[in-house]
Amino acid sequence: MQIVGFYVRKDRGNNKNRVKEIQIDVDKTVMKTCMTLIMWNGMTQIAYAGPIADGVKPIIDVLKDLAEPVAYGFMVKGFLQLMSGNESGGTKTIKWAIGGFIGIQWIPNILKIIKNIKF
Repeated sequence: MQIVGFYVRKDRGNNKNRVKEIQIDVDKTVMKTCMTLIMWNGMTQIAYAGPIADGVKPIIDVLKDLAEPVAYGFMVKGFLQLMSGNESGGTKTIKWAIGGFIGIQWIPNILKIIKNIKF
């Protein structure tokens, strides 16, 4: 993510405005800050994802909630294809809409299972 800003500087001699664009790459800045804090901390804690996972949970819930109307829309499209005579396309659309909805609902559980596997 980038933040772009502008500032205007007046030249004293010509009274011309000079516009300068400032671009800040937020990802690099945040990464440098985090690495600096980790190094400053003495590398006692390398990573702790608890608060990050808790902070992202509302986004995951919103995406899971959005999956239902999207799947509903694709199922309607599939049934309309069936009504228009495109049987293979309609059943394929309905099948993948149901599969996608179930998959999105199960993503958090799948990731929990993967995290619990001991290598």
